[in-house]
Amino acid sequence: MASSWCVWLALIVIQFGFGAYGVVVSKFAVKNKADPLVFSLIRDAGAFPVLLIAAVISEKRLQLPQLRELPMFALLGLTGMFGNQLLYILGVYYTNANIASIFQPAIPVWTALFAIITRIEPFPQLRKLHGWAKILGILLAAAGASTMVVDKVKSGNGKLPEGYALGYVFLIGNTLSMAVYVLLQKKFIFNKEENAWKTKPITVTAWSYLFGTICMGLASLYYVNKPEKFTHFPSEEIYPIVYAIFIASALCYLLITWCNMQISASIVTATWPLQVLFCAVLAYFVLDEHLVTLEYIGAAQIILGLFAVVWSNYEEEKERREDEVVTYEYVRIADDERGFVPELPSKSQKIN
Repeated sequence: MASSWCVWLALIVIQFGFGAYGVVVSKFAVKNKADPLVFSLIRDAGAFPVLLIAAVISEKRLQLPQLRELPMFALLGLTGMFGNQLLYILGVYYTNANIASIFQPAIPVWTALFAIITRIEPFPQLRKLHGWAKILGILLAAAGASTMVVDKVKSGNGKLPEGYALGYVFLIGNTLSMAVYVLLQKKFIFNKEENAWKTKPITVTAWSYLFGTICMGLASLYYVNKPEKFTHFPSEEIYPIVYAIFIASALCYLLITWCNMQISASIVTATWPLQVLFCAVLAYFVLDEHLVTLEYIGAAQIILGLFAVVWSNYEEEKERREDEVVTYEYVRIADDERGFVPELPSKSQKIN
């Protein structure tokens, strides 16, 4: 198992990559009126071979899914790639990058809620301080992300701009899709000891992208009588599509799968509010959008909330290790009384 610091660094890189993606899409794709469906199709179709090559190089061999495993990968592609990505960019198109950002903190809330309902994760220990720290930390970080963008989404006349209601629906679907994607991975791959895919995060991500591409391709049949949608590709869209393929898709989704292999799904998504913070900072430098007082307050809430989640995770891991030591000592003493002394593990050997 990777060190906790490596996992948290990967989670930060993910949110930095996603935060920059919102800025890149706003600056290039949206302003040049790139079609969201075609954009998402090219993104997924480009990410699949990149991940497949990375899997062969890093994991030494390419594992093909069996027929009975195809529905699992189809669900992952439908939720994580098709639903999440297409609905997000549609949400940006019908609203704006700031509105899309305000919905993203819902992902850790949905994930924690569904994980408890489906019993993928135990209910937080509310009789202990770190149990409350986990819940309140996620909520505080989500509230901080909302605080950062609340000033930018105020309408001058108090009325909802045209198209925003549909954009809200797309963004709710986007956040739900991402939460379900992470939980499906956890339940059907990484929580099953006998699953052959649980040590192959790159390959899992690659085959998920294949089915995401298939879903995008089927949806793009909507343009079957508009071939110009696929033949006309402005040069301004090259930058966002390259970034989307290599960073937002290949790198970020690979790291999501790898982190999901290491820690709980709710902790994986707990860092999502950082995306809003990174997006605001990058927008300041790239789009010349100035930070206001509420954004500084929201940033402080996000950082405090994530510190609470990190501390809660540390305390849970410490308790788990103490329980493992106690259990091992109990078994060792019981075996000793029966005349059998098991071989003690070396200091470098992990106690299972």
